[in-house]
Amino acid sequence: MRAIVKENTSLERDSKTNAIINNDSAGYKAALLRKQYNKKSSEELNDLKNEVSELKDLVKTLLVKMNK
Repeated sequence: MRAIVKENTSLERDSKTNAIINNDSAGYKAALLRKQYNKKSSEELNDLKNEVSELKDLVKTLLVKMNK
């Protein structure tokens, strides 16, 4: 049997194991989407940083070749 936790209807306490269980499936799905979005954003930012670094290296190489 499960009892609703005070002040939070999306949480229930299992009377056998005394564990708190989250039954908010919409909130869980939203959290997964946020995690996926943050991971994708982080990967895109790292890609942009790498591209900028490559461009800086190319500019430095060009400057060295032009000064010779």
